Amino acid sequence: MAERKRSNDGTRETDQFIEDMPETPDQQGRSGGQIARDVGTADSLARATEQGVKGVTRVTKSKQREDNVSDSVTKGRDA
Repeated sequence: MAERKRSNDGTRETDQFIEDMPETPDQQGRSGGQIARDVGTADSLARATEQGVKGVTRVTKSKQREDNVSDSVTKGRDA
């Protein structure tokens, strides 16, 4: 890896470039509905509390059924 050249006058040139940049989101796991929020939250908690969590967290069939039942109840229909 190439060595980084340090500024002699103590200025940080990087700040000139990143000042106007918008803040980037952590993940997009909470956008797209209740199932996505639930799965994104569970994944974030797992990665924050458990060591060595790898891979992609996917929606399970039971979560889909849970969401469909809650949608039906919310809309006043029988599931």
